[in-house]
Amino acid sequence: MHSCIIQIKERSMASYIITHNVIENGIARDRTSGEKKAYPHYFELYDDDHVLYARGYSNDNQSEALFEPLDNWGADYGCTDIMMIFEPTGEMVSI
Repeated sequence: MHSCIIQIKERSMASYIITHNVIENGIARDRTSGEKKAYPHYFELYDDDHVLYARGYSNDNQSEALFEPLDNWGADYGCTDIMMIFEPTGEMVSI
């Protein structure tokens, strides 16, 4: 009889959520109270013609993780730009 060892990797929390897929359904959803705490940083994803594809929230706005929505979700749709709120001024800026 063979013994089998199963490894379970602890899942880390995703670094972002998409709350509005503008291209596919155009319907935005509200964040839950838990999501508001976990994902405080608003972002938007655009293609190279500056067409808005998605809106969402990230848990990071200062490390390389802030590019994950663009690298993961945005890559599937041809997005090339991520804009976030520059907190000192409240303006949307391209990252």
